[in-house]
Parts: sequence; C-alpha cells; structure tokens
Amino acid sequence: PDRMRLAEVNMSFLRERVLEQKEAKKADKKYVARLISETEVFMDMFRELPHSAEALLLKADLYGLLKEDEGRLAALTKLLFEYPDSEFAEDAVTGIRGLFTGKLKSDAKFDKGITEGASERGWADRYFQMIDLLKEFKDKDYMPYIMVEYDEFLSRYPRYPKADKVLRFKAEGYLFLKEYKSAAFTYAWLARFYPDSQLRSKAIFDLAVVYAGNLKEYELAVDTYERVVTDYPDGEDTMESYQNAAALYDKRLKDRVKAIERLESIVTKYPGDPAALEAFRYMSKLFVKKKDYKEAVGSLNRLADMFKGQDSAVEALVDSAKIASGKMKDYDLQIQVLRRIVDEYPNREEAVVALAAIADTYQKRLGNSAEAVNAYKSLIEKYPDHKAAESARKKVDKLLGQ
Repeated sequence: PDRMRLAEVNMSFLRERVLEQKEAKKADKKYVARLISETEVFMDMFRELPHSAEALLLKADLYGLLKEDEGRLAALTKLLFEYPDSEFAEDAVTGIRGLFTGKLKSDAKFDKGITEGASERGWADRYFQMIDLLKEFKDKDYMPYIMVEYDEFLSRYPRYPKADKVLRFKAEGYLFLKEYKSAAFTYAWLARFYPDSQLRSKAIFDLAVVYAGNLKEYELAVDTYERVVTDYPDGEDTMESYQNAAALYDKRLKDRVKAIERLESIVTKYPGDPAALEAFRYMSKLFVKKKDYKEAVGSLNRLADMFKGQDSAVEALVDSAKIASGKMKDYDLQIQVLRRIVDEYPNREEAVVALAAIADTYQKRLGNSAEAVNAYKSLIEKYPDHKAAESARKKVDKLLGQ
C-alpha cells in the first residue's frame, strides 16, 4: 500500500508536468528530455505497478513533442508488450497505427506482432517478444532507441535463455551504426559471458570478420578464426574460418606457408567438397608464387584424383601440364600428365589436344622422333575423323621422310 501511494503521488506530479508541456505554445526541448529521463526513473522504481504503463504513455507523448517518432514507437511498443492488460494498451495500438501514417514505414512481421499482441505471460518473455519485433526496423534514426532496449533487457535478465540472442542483436546494431569497436566488444562479450551458447561459434566467427574487414586487425582476425576451428572443429563456421584465415595469411600477412597449411586443412577435412576444389586451386597458385612448381603440379594432380570425372579435374591436369612444361621445363613430367588426360578422358577434346602436345614435345623438346610418330599415329587411330588427324598424318609423313 505504501508503494502504491508513493507511485500515485509521483505519477500525479509527472502527469501534471507532461500536461504543461503538451499545452504550452512551444515545448521546452531540454525540459522535455529531462522529463523523459524522469519517466525512466519512475519505471525503475515502480516497474511492477500498473502506473508504469502510464509512464510509458507519457514518455511516448514526450517523444511526440520532440517529433522523435522512433522513440515514440519504442515507448508505445514497450507499453503494449510489457503491460498488455493495462487500460492504456489500446491507446498504444492506436498510437502505433498513427505513426505508420507518417514517415515511419511498417514492417510485415512487426505489423503482425502488433495485431496479435503479447502471446507470452512471463515478463521477460514479453519483453523479448517486443525486442524481436523492434529489431526488424533498420534505420539509423531508430537504432539508438532499440539499442537502449537491448541494454535494459540485458541488465534486467542477463540469465534469460535468449539473452545471448539479444546480445547478438546488440552487436548487429553496432555494426549497423558503424561502431565497429563496440561491435567487436559485444561479440567477444557474448563468447565469454555465454560459453555454452549455441550462438558462441557464430559470435567468434563474426568477431573475426569485424577484426579483418572493419578494424583491419589482421593478426587478431586470424587468431580469432583459429579459435573457431579449435573450439568447434565440426562447426558450421569452421570451413569458412579456414578459408578466411588462409586468405588473410596470404594477402595481408604475407605468410604463404601458413596459408597453405590452412588450405591443406580444408582438403583433408572436406574431401570432395567444392571448398576442397577451391583450396587445391588456391594452393597451386601459392606454390607457383613461391616458385615451388613441383608442389603446384602435385596439388593440381591431387585435385584431379579427388574430383576425377569432373570438368575441374581435366582443367587441373591441363594447368598442371602447362606448369611442368612452362615453369619447370620438365617435359617428361608434362608428358606424364598429358597421358593422364588421354587415358582417363579419351572422349573429350582435351584428349586430342593432349596427344598432339605429347607428339610435339617429343619432337621439338626431347628430339625423339620415334615417340613423336607413335603419338601422332595414336591420335590418328583414336580420332580418325577429327580435324587434328589430318595434320597428324602430314607430320608423320614429314617425320618419316615420305
């Protein structure tokens, strides 16, 4: 009874002050802002009492005087969900509908949520339901108001089962506002404060993304990606963490050895996956940059083994043969790779080209006319109707002196 009477006295005083500003010819903006703070103090003191619903309605009115529709929307939505049985709930719905006839654009999910109202009975559950609706609004003018709600929720319900989601919403809000250090702090906080959260892996991954993409802290980024693959070796973000770490080691930290190690982890852990295909290709390019051409050829041949029968395997063998002949000047190795194409893909155009290249290499690079003739004859025998066969016949005649 004493708290109720105290709340009534405070509310009466607050109501009178708000009414004065509403009836004034011109509201005092600084004073209105002060009154908004007083409504928040009132709610901190009497949140469990029905008077707090009216405090939220007054807060919405004060935001209206400041022409801050976003703040008004947040206050009215909070009223509707925190105090769904209040005598002011219908006023909140009416006020929200009115806002969407102005500059604010409604969201389908939010509109449905307002129509259905609070479906949960627990106080924290209703508050989360409200936040889950408000987060749908992506607007730089609105975001500061929802960020305040995130903070209040987390201070009131830090152990709520979905508090980790609210913390994630908060991090995303900071990203939207381009406050990247705050976003990084919030992701790190989620990972530390909620060690058993299902969102922890994603939070660490997103922390690494912020370090790399927004803060340009590349060492921190790769270390954070390493946390993902260590803590969650079979997680949904693990593969991409390997990929991103490899790219950072290569392009930002200029450490190709570590980049190759991460790529090797991908092909070992995810054989047959498209990511393994890209990892092999990336590895071969890095080996070429390191002038380690033998390893480059080896990577491409491993790709051809893993993805045998696919276009990518043929392409890898073609590239492998080019490296063997061009960078290494190892014509025996070139021929060895080209024969794989002929043997494994006899019905493809690349097999015809490979046979012609084998013959040409024997003739011009190795000075072995006999083997060149054999290669040309093999081409003629296997592909008698191909246009390359006629050229092969002429070359055989020339080599044999006919």
